Amino acid sequence: MSYIEHDFPIEDLNRITQKEGNAKKPIYQMHKWWARRLGSVFRMLILTAFAPDDLERGELWRRFYSRNDLQVSGPDGTPRPPIILDPFMGGGTTVVEALRLGCKVVGVDLNPVAWFVTKKEVEPVDLETLERAFRQLEQAVAPHILRYYRTTCPLGHEADVMYAFWVKKVQCVGCGREVRLFPFHRLASKGNTHTVFCPDCIHVFEVGDLGKQVACPECGRRFVPQEGTTEGGKYTCPYCGQVEPVLGAVRRREGPPEADLFALEYYCAACEQAAQAWRGPAAENPYAHRGYKRAGERDWALFEEAKAEFERRKDELPFPRQKIPTEGRSDPRPVNYGYEYWYQMFNERQLLCLGALLDAILHIPDANIRELLLMTLSDAVNANNLFCKYEAGYQKLAPLFGLHAFHPVDQPIENNVWGTQYGRGSFTKYYLKTRRGKEYGARPFERDGAARRATGDVAVAELARDFASVLTRQGSALLWAQTSEDLSSIPDHSVDAIISDPPYCDNVAYAELADFFYVWLRLGLKDTYSWFEPEHSPKAREIVQNEAQDKDEDFFFRSLTRVFRECYRVLNDDGLMAFTFHHKETWAWKSVLKAILDGGFYVCSIYPVQSEKRGGLHADIGNINYDIPFVCRKRPGGGQPVGWETLKDEIYFAAQESVERLKTSGRHLSDGDLFVIVMGRCLEIYSRHWPHVLKEGQPVDVEQAVDDLDDLVDSLIKSYELKLLPPTLDETTKRYLLYVAGQTAVSADELRKRLVTGGGSLEDLTGHGYLVKKGKRLTVATPGQRADWIARQIERGADLPLIDVAHCLYTTYQSGQPLQWTMMGRWSRDELVAVLEHLYRKTGDRAWRAVADLSRRALAPRQEPLA
Repeated sequence: MSYIEHDFPIEDLNRITQKEGNAKKPIYQMHKWWARRLGSVFRMLILTAFAPDDLERGELWRRFYSRNDLQVSGPDGTPRPPIILDPFMGGGTTVVEALRLGCKVVGVDLNPVAWFVTKKEVEPVDLETLERAFRQLEQAVAPHILRYYRTTCPLGHEADVMYAFWVKKVQCVGCGREVRLFPFHRLASKGNTHTVFCPDCIHVFEVGDLGKQVACPECGRRFVPQEGTTEGGKYTCPYCGQVEPVLGAVRRREGPPEADLFALEYYCAACEQAAQAWRGPAAENPYAHRGYKRAGERDWALFEEAKAEFERRKDELPFPRQKIPTEGRSDPRPVNYGYEYWYQMFNERQLLCLGALLDAILHIPDANIRELLLMTLSDAVNANNLFCKYEAGYQKLAPLFGLHAFHPVDQPIENNVWGTQYGRGSFTKYYLKTRRGKEYGARPFERDGAARRATGDVAVAELARDFASVLTRQGSALLWAQTSEDLSSIPDHSVDAIISDPPYCDNVAYAELADFFYVWLRLGLKDTYSWFEPEHSPKAREIVQNEAQDKDEDFFFRSLTRVFRECYRVLNDDGLMAFTFHHKETWAWKSVLKAILDGGFYVCSIYPVQSEKRGGLHADIGNINYDIPFVCRKRPGGGQPVGWETLKDEIYFAAQESVERLKTSGRHLSDGDLFVIVMGRCLEIYSRHWPHVLKEGQPVDVEQAVDDLDDLVDSLIKSYELKLLPPTLDETTKRYLLYVAGQTAVSADELRKRLVTGGGSLEDLTGHGYLVKKGKRLTVATPGQRADWIARQIERGADLPLIDVAHCLYTTYQSGQPLQWTMMGRWSRDELVAVLEHLYRKTGDRAWRAVADLSRRALAPRQEPLA
């Protein structure tokens, strides 16, 4: 037995992953890949998979922070490095961590982008040679690019453009005039100071309150900065008042919407030098080295000059010319918004600069260096397209794939492709990211609290030609771009462990997203690697659920089962298969459990560990923050019958134990977290006894077992949440927080069943406007939608449930008005703050936390009711 089968240090590991999740190791930042698992988790998975079961916890952590050359016994009894297989390699986490621990590793992924990124992560490189190549590239290309990103600062100095602000426009269906799609009239915010612009003359100035009407100092136009012409996917014409979906206006024309350049953020080196030399009062320093300005005639002319050069050179410049695939798309938005070709996601200046940069990279003679800089360019394209937006509160660019989707924005931002002193997402910044990744590979570290501890190992591979080379130690890593449903090149019983992160059903359409990078990489790789010859990434055998491709739950189950059967074949009889998983739908857990069992395995242990911390479908704020690593062994024959009701009790107490362990690390658990913990324990305990689990003498299949856990999940969630809430809350507030908060819609039948079990009725929530009936679904009303009803109750002097007080405060805060607590009645500050913080935990909406903080500070720390 190995260590991981009876213990896994989740408490201490989760403290490490919390920090790593906010700043992943540099090697995993070298190129975008979606939903990467955390390196520290996989390092610990591999370590504990090969550690003896009697190892002391202190010794385990010593090994975690030290160099390890793991060993197993070969067929002849001599020690050798373990061979690890990852059939779903993705961004290469298993490959990197296995190499660091002295293992041999085979990484397989259907997607060529994943294969190429992992290859470049672990291939050796001479950093001095890389730096020389970058400097030569800088001399050859940077001056030409930077000349198109010049402007003047307000004091008349020559300055660099950091970001160019664009706004899309449509033709009003009512009056035929052009409408600029401004979601608001704000550029940036810092504290209580907001940089805004006039809707008419685009004059840029500062205000202290976004919600109050202001007058433009230049033209006198009065407007409210936080209000714009678009909201909720619709525009309102400022000339005739016509309201129409933006998508409807877009579809009336050919191609994507046109856009206007209207503002810039600049960096002025001359002002920075003058500011440093200033000897007067700091508050009166007239030199601002960074700032915002209205785009002027020179700025428009410079763009037109770049556009004209692109038109002259476009036949010779390398840039993707493929159409965006339309068949089988799970995310149709680029096509729906008029984008037919990939190059339409860029303006002409971006295509000119990216094409010139790519052309120079493709002429670098050293193949390894050329590929590294090609990968850097591919990654940089993520922040140099017209699907990027500006994060006004953070004053920086947000790349396209901040979310796992193609999300068209009404106010796109254009980056300085090469880059200047400040700013995010330029090619220069991405090169530094690539270099840091390669430096990390040569000198890895692990986090120990706030500090970094060098481990003395390396994440560098000698790439093998085939599996025979791995066996004969002629290579430390073998990487394939193919499906793992057929691993016939690997002999039976030749792998010591399988460590992986399989696709999470319908959570991420990897190939569809990766096409954005593939079409750029293909320009430099199609003549070298056969899997970059096709126009786009392969999708037919991608193991995901995608109704648009006729890939249903059964397709996912059958495909995953074929991979697990191949894993069973190549794995040593005493080897472990460990993989991470989470999902918020029961059908996904059924598919995974069936694939495990039909593949010949059972689950011997599970452990909840911290997931990634980025936004998107794979890690939702307020939803699922934990992955479940499943540790599996080949299933032995035999077994004794066991009753299902007995197993359900065992599952309940096992899940409760896992929750208590996580609570010791100070982590709050969401409904989604509790759900995956319970489902994980179900798979573990049920799989040990399958197929001998009986209920009233009949076998309990996977479908029945998972469906039968709804009440158990609800009981655990309710039990956990009630411990976080004051016992004095009214029943309406309790029911809202337990069953409604954090959701946009719920099933009427399901909610009725849960409320009856919990001692309430559906009418308690629908009668007071918390829920709006729409067939068998109930839409959850927003606080703003309930504002009028609550106001009438206050006028009547009604005793409000505390959830109504919270909704009223939230709506007031969002409107920018001062908060008033006079409607609180009998409720204390502590009760109110507990409810507000619970709403933040359930929703992830930072406004709830802000209201909680304001309430905590403004209300006296007392327990007696407020008048």
